[in-house]
Amino acid sequence: MRISNAMIHQLLEGMSGPKYDRASLRQGIVHMSVGGFHRAHAAVYLDDLMSKYGVRDWAICGIGLLPSVP
Repeated sequence: MRISNAMIHQLLEGMSGPKYDRASLRQGIVHMSVGGFHRAHAAVYLDDLMSKYGVRDWAICGIGLLPSVP
């Protein structure tokens, strides 16, 4: 499932989400086979950098290696 900027607030209802404008980010990392380990580690650290320090040029371009499931 793709999460758009428009629907992220609906999905995060009752939870905290990004406090920065996701549209202002520039991709600086390509990550092959984005899975649970990546989301639990690398993505969390990058989100902290973006939230706390205003880093905007290290967004992730995730590339899935498995076929998508409809």
